[in-house]
Amino acid sequence: MSNEELRAMYKERLKREKQYYIAEATGIDKSILSRFKNNKIDLYPHLFKKLESYLLNN
Repeated sequence: MSNEELRAMYKERLKREKQYYIAEATGIDKSILSRFKNNKIDLYPHLFKKLESYLLNN
């Protein structure tokens, strides 16, 4: 999965869940998630795996 695919999945999930909740559940800082969502950064591999796991398993 690419960063763009993960970003699209994340944006779709944000229609149902708050970014704050996802940040708490994954342990990823909400400011990092915000910059990722707005295409300002790509996630480091370990953060990518955390978010990918959360989105695919919940």
